[in-house]
Amino acid sequence: MADRGTTQSLKKGLIVLKALNEKDDISVLMLHQKTGIPRPTLYRLLNTLKELGYVTTGPKGDTYQLTILVRALSEGYSDEAWVTEIASPILEELGDEVIWPLDIGSLDRDAMIVRETTHQTSPLSLERGYSGRRGYPGYRVPILATAMGKAYLAFSSKEKRESILDVLRSPDSDERKAASKVDDLKKEFAQIRRRGYGVREGGLIPKTGSIAVPIIIEGEPLACLNLHYILSALTLKQVVSRYLSPMQAAAAKIEKQLTKEIRVR
Repeated sequence: MADRGTTQSLKKGLIVLKALNEKDDISVLMLHQKTGIPRPTLYRLLNTLKELGYVTTGPKGDTYQLTILVRALSEGYSDEAWVTEIASPILEELGDEVIWPLDIGSLDRDAMIVRETTHQTSPLSLERGYSGRRGYPGYRVPILATAMGKAYLAFSSKEKRESILDVLRSPDSDERKAASKVDDLKKEFAQIRRRGYGVREGGLIPKTGSIAVPIIIEGEPLACLNLHYILSALTLKQVVSRYLSPMQAAAAKIEKQLTKEIRVR
């Protein structure tokens, strides 16, 4: 008899996650052979994990693979901690230098979420005093309509990028149409990797543009650093010439300090 303090469903769920981690894009039959868990139980577990965002179906729809949310289970250093202790002081320092408003945003399954921002302190922000959540930490923005979302995807591994795009292509996604333009996205992501930053001009926030650079930890983007500017005040070429290097230096500083903190822990 199992101990009264254990939960068999949880145990089986962890076994499934471990199996998927060892061999990604695997069928239910293969999972059954690998774990010994009955197939009806596997379907229930996989549906639950899929609902929670930890698992997605493969390209053909008959296999399963992990999403990037699983990474959050093992990082051991919370978003709140790295943002508050490491990123915020660096963001504030960069804000004093460039004046234009800055954000740090990370993936929140089907959107980018603003973790920290200088909108409320930047004299050049069009979001100061905005009555909604826009311009504040916790605000969620579309992935493919933002510079930081596109930069995040461009610098992700192919597997991670496809996992995110699969979520965006779901029937209930607002970005389904944009995410389905495979060839266009492939070209755009290649351009972003070559130049080192993502771009938005108008669109989500009219009259403004933004550029974003990735913050990369262990080969994958953890977040992106984003700068907003007013289209009538500066050209994209001017923004890149003046601010790209300071942004990349700030991102590198965050990467260095966070990597050091992770190693200590």
